[in-house]
Amino acid sequence: MHEADFMNPHEKDIIKRLRRGKRVNISAIARELGLPISTVADRIRKIDEKYVVKRSSLLDYSKMGYVSNHIIAIRTKPEEKERMLNFLKQQGCVNSIFHTNSNFSFLIEVVFRENFEFINWIEKMRAEFPIEMQSFQILKVEDKERFLPE
Repeated sequence: MHEADFMNPHEKDIIKRLRRGKRVNISAIARELGLPISTVADRIRKIDEKYVVKRSSLLDYSKMGYVSNHIIAIRTKPEEKERMLNFLKQQGCVNSIFHTNSNFSFLIEVVFRENFEFINWIEKMRAEFPIEMQSFQILKVEDKERFLPE
């Protein structure tokens, strides 16, 4: 069994409320759950220690002028994987990097102001690495970061 199988029901309720949005109001969560504020604060600290990788804000890139957003599946030679990973980690346009168990080496999310920047970046990457890739432009994010184990 995974540790999440043993998640306390109050922890699940708190996590659901934490994932709702912008600011966390511990008093409001305590009121909603009928728990003391100190108990909720203590549980949030324990949740952070046990389950949270990092807290971050989800940005709407289009509102910031970044309208060329893509998910790219990249395949490279096995001997190039480590060098490519290091390259990707150094690129400011790369928002997320995932290793995959498919025919592709990586799945990445990149963000650019315009498609011209994206095309130039792809050309730079192809000049540096022997790659095959499949790219998908993100037209609109419908929902993100919503899964919570039952």
